[in-house]
Parts: sequence; C-alpha cells; structure tokens
Amino acid sequence: MQKQTNTKSNSNLPLAIIGLVLVAALVGGWWLYSSSKAQPPTKSNTNSAANKQAADSQTALDLYRNAPAGAQPANMLGVPTAAVTIEEFADYQCPTCATVHTKMKEINSLYSGRIKFIYRSFPLTQIHKNAYDAAVAAEAAGMQGSDKFWSMQNQLFTNQQAWANSSEARKIFEEYANKIGLDAAKFQTDMAGLPAKTRVDADMQRGKSLAISGTPTIYINGSKLAFEQMDVNSMRQIIDAELQKSNNQTPSSQPVSQSSLGNSAANQTVNSANKK
Repeated sequence: MQKQTNTKSNSNLPLAIIGLVLVAALVGGWWLYSSSKAQPPTKSNTNSAANKQAADSQTALDLYRNAPAGAQPANMLGVPTAAVTIEEFADYQCPTCATVHTKMKEINSLYSGRIKFIYRSFPLTQIHKNAYDAAVAAEAAGMQGSDKFWSMQNQLFTNQQAWANSSEARKIFEEYANKIGLDAAKFQTDMAGLPAKTRVDADMQRGKSLAISGTPTIYINGSKLAFEQMDVNSMRQIIDAELQKSNNQTPSSQPVSQSSLGNSAANQTVNSANKK
C-alpha cells in the first residue's frame, strides 16, 4: 500500500512544475506589459530635440540681430532692400579668406541686383601681423569712393602673399593705392588717421559680440554657415531658398561653378590652428 501511494505522488510532480512555470510566465508577461506602458513614447524625445534645436536657432538669430552695428555705412554691394543679406567677416591675411574672396565675387556676379553683400573686417591680430593695417588700408581707400574700397580689397586678397609677412607692408599698400588711382597723399593721411581705424574697430566689435574667433565667418539672413557650406553650390542653394521664401523669385538659372574651397576644414583660419 505504501508503495502504491508513493507512485501516485511522484506521478503528480511534473504537473505541479508545469503549473508553476505557467504562473511565472503570466507574471513576467504582465510586468513587461506594465513597463512598456510606463515608458514615454520615442516621438516625445524627438519632439524635444527638435524644439531645443529651434530654440537654439532663435537664440542665435536674436544674438545676431542685437549685435553692435559695425562700421556705418557698411561696405556693401547690391540692393539695400534685398530679401537676402550675406555678411562676411574676414581677415585680409587669412589664406582661406583669399580663397573665399573668389567665391563671393562669383556669388555677387550671379545674384547682382537680388542680394545685399556686406563685408566686415575682422583681422586676427594675434597671429597676422599685417592684417589690421591691411584692413585700415581698405577703409582708407574707401574714403575716396566706395568703388575704391572694393578695388583695394581685391588687390589685398589677390596679392596676399606679397605683403602678408612683409616688414614694409604699408609701402606695398601705397603701391596698390597708386595702381587703383587713389590720391596718394590723401591715402597716406587717411591710413594714419582715426576714421579708418574706427571703422575697422567697429567691425571687430560686432564680430566679437557674435563670438567670432575664426575667419572667414559668413551669415546668410542671420544664419551662420558651416565651413563646408562656403562653396558656390551650397551658398546658391541657401540663397535660392531664401529668395523663394521671401519673394517667390525664380532661382538663378546660370551655370554653377564646380570649384570649391578644398576638402579639409583645416584650411580655415582659426586662432588656435594658425598660431606660430
């Protein structure tokens, strides 16, 4: 009899184990379901990131709009009331700025009459010994006519290597003044006077308030371009979008130059990278 009772008990053991497994599975499933309901949806995280990016963009735009005005009147090409404003901060002794100079000339040619281009002097005086004097030279030339400013600007960028490290840079600037037809005596006086330097200082103050530390730095309608966007193709895409958004104008149909600034952002002049 005892033997028969033990056999029956042993035969019920697998059923008990199966029951416990089922109970555990039900409890585990309920816990996973509850946990999944408690987690916030992924979409909320995406919306938060998008909202933060929009807020950061608005803060940057507000900073741009509230920055000191810079030299007035600004050195400007194009239409004062244009829907698109391009503002460049550059250093005449910066190699990358000389490269971008050719790009900006092309942009101004492509969009003549439809954009406003403003040039700001931002000499990196810590690393470029002649950059400030070059900026003053351009302003002194501009005191004999706006067209003379742009002529001197072109001379400075085109011949950058001739004066960049020269101990007689001012004499070279005077040669450029003669070449573009300036009154030499007035140019020398204006180079030494305060008005030209005050204009350079005003542009520098505006740049510093925008936390600019490297050149070139370019804004299109208040939005700062990444270095990789400083080529004709990229700038055209941005400008065309702004023109369509603001005035519903037809994008430029002229052929796009395939030239670019180079493959590496290392070419950009920044304070830390070019320190000698």
